[in-house]
Amino acid sequence: MKKLLLAASLATLSANCFAIDIEYKGFYQRLDKIKDENLDQISMGFYLVDYHSRARCELNKATMLGRDLTPTNIEIADDWQLLVPHSEEMYDKFAFLRVEQKNEMQNCTLQMQIQAKDKTKTSYTFNELALLTEQMQELVDSFGSFLWFMMPNVSGLHISQANESNISFINDELKQGLSCQLTKCNLRIDTEQKSDEIALSFSQAPEVISPWIEKD
Repeated sequence: MKKLLLAASLATLSANCFAIDIEYKGFYQRLDKIKDENLDQISMGFYLVDYHSRARCELNKATMLGRDLTPTNIEIADDWQLLVPHSEEMYDKFAFLRVEQKNEMQNCTLQMQIQAKDKTKTSYTFNELALLTEQMQELVDSFGSFLWFMMPNVSGLHISQANESNISFINDELKQGLSCQLTKCNLRIDTEQKSDEIALSFSQAPEVISPWIEKD
């Protein structure tokens, strides 16, 4: 009888949620590069996205588990970003992240995205845009290790916004390098162009600013 009850409870659990397990090692290696290189203006965003549409998957819960590791709930941001910490303890104890999806029928896969660290910022100077681009390029190069020279060049910044009219100001010197399709914009950045002059402003902070790698 007890076995029947246990089986029934497990069936109910699996019917109400779907969880996937992801090794912490991959998170740690990328977070560690950012820390080692002292790239203080950028971060690595971790999301689960639909395999086909690339839309972000909605999540119920994320928990870090591991050998001799106290289970730790991982914060999930409003935009479904998994706020995974940099932790040597989690790495040493072979931790893994268990993520529960809201829609168990959705085929979700992990997306790792280089992005601007400050997601509340609404205005950038030329210096700040150049620094963002330089740090993103440095991180891209570091992924190539000794083959860094074969890694793609970061041409500028890819800006994802909530609405099409979110850019409230753009300096004349940048206008020619801006191209937008609906709420997605690419902005070419000359990292030699540096000053404290305001270069770009938004009505509200962009959802994500990430590297723009121009296709040949």
